[in-house]
Amino acid sequence: MDKQRDILIERLEQQLKERDQMITEMAKSSPVTGDRIAALEREVKELREDMRGILNELLDQKAIIEEIQHKKSSTPKRYRDVRSAEYIVAENTPEMNPERDEKGEIIVAG
Repeated sequence: MDKQRDILIERLEQQLKERDQMITEMAKSSPVTGDRIAALEREVKELREDMRGILNELLDQKAIIEEIQHKKSSTPKRYRDVRSAEYIVAENTPEMNPERDEKGEIIVAG
C-alpha cells in the first residue's frame, strides 16, 4: 500500500511541477489585455468591411461584363450596304490593246 501511495504522490508532484512550469511560461509571455483584444476586433471589422466592398465591386464588374457580352451577341452585325456592284472586265486581246503585239508584249515606238 505504501508503494502505491508513493507512486501516486510522485505522479501528483510531477503534475504539479509541470503546471508550475506552464504558469511560469505564461507569466513570461505578454499578457492579453482588453485593449489588445479590442484593437484586434476593430481590425477584423475593418477587414470584413473591405472584403464586402471588394466583393460588391467584383459583382458590379461581372454584371457590366455580362451586359456588354449580351449586347454584342444580340445586336446583328452590320454589313456595308451594297446596292450595286460595278465590275471591270479587261480583255488581253490584240484588238483591245493595239499597243501590244500577238505575244501580249507592249510595243514601244521609238
